[in-house]
Amino acid sequence: MLRTYKPINHPIFTLHSHLEHLVCQVWCNASNNNSCSDLLDENFEEIYNAYDWLKEKVDAIYEKCKNLTDDQRALIREAFITNNRIEELCEGKLLPIPLNELPNVVKDDMKPLMIKFYDYLIDRVEVPGDKLDYYNKLLEKNPTFETCPCCGLSRIESPETHYREDNDHYLPKAKYPFASVNFQNLVPLCSKCNKKCKSTKNPFSSNRISFYAFDTKHIPIEVTVVIKDSDDLDYLKLRIKDITIDFGKANVNKISTWDWLFKIKERYNKETRSFSKTELRTIANRQLRNNKRKTGLTYEEILDDAIEDYEIEIFEDRKFLKVPFLKCMKTKPEWMAVYSFYT
Repeated sequence: MLRTYKPINHPIFTLHSHLEHLVCQVWCNASNNNSCSDLLDENFEEIYNAYDWLKEKVDAIYEKCKNLTDDQRALIREAFITNNRIEELCEGKLLPIPLNELPNVVKDDMKPLMIKFYDYLIDRVEVPGDKLDYYNKLLEKNPTFETCPCCGLSRIESPETHYREDNDHYLPKAKYPFASVNFQNLVPLCSKCNKKCKSTKNPFSSNRISFYAFDTKHIPIEVTVVIKDSDDLDYLKLRIKDITIDFGKANVNKISTWDWLFKIKERYNKETRSFSKTELRTIANRQLRNNKRKTGLTYEEILDDAIEDYEIEIFEDRKFLKVPFLKCMKTKPEWMAVYSFYT
């Protein structure tokens, strides 16, 4: 993540608590000595009685769970608790328990219902607030987030609109359904990050570690841009191979996961190429005005002024990429020979 959200408390977290109760206290205690409704707490029982389809599904799963062994029940409880400790999973302190290690009732019956909890039920339970309300409150807590906190490239909906960005299930709900309505696992991202880049990728495959989207101690990522010298380098038309995007030495493994999930280097390379010509022409014009007015500024000072201006609002208009690009250009004044003809 380029940036992480400051978390909020919100009633939308209530549904996850209901789900934990249903899985761990009701289904995993299913027996012939009690009915499903006997084990429900009064808060979830109101929801259970409000929707006939929900009651039917919950009761059917309860009946199947009567046949589970004690070990199977313990494993389901462990999977629910473990797969919802999102921050520890991101840090590599825990490993998620995959669906294929759990009894079939989880994949065949619990999973479809968990997904329906997110797709349908979460906006209908009787609590003050839904997914849009949560999104708006989260953005109010993070007022400087005008672009996607993951990539920093796409603008995102503000709290004043009637729309919201995609909620990315960081642990994919298709593989880890117990985290379907856990909003520590649900991250508002731009559609390109969520649907086109990450899709159903599992951030914890191959023992990867990841950024936690609500980490209040997130260390800023240092982006570097390098223009590679070559015999056919053309500053008027930079190519993919001409540009190297890299990051600082901190959080190397997390950055690797971030890059893999969201194609960050590829997208940053493209963005840098898209603004490079305009940025260089602007600097060339400043240099030309400096020479005409005899203000005495050096090439480095002109670039430093531009960098300082951009650093004021570093996440606006891709400035977090423009700053390292201009820093790179401080070491390559030869580009001026080309751009002087276009000022």
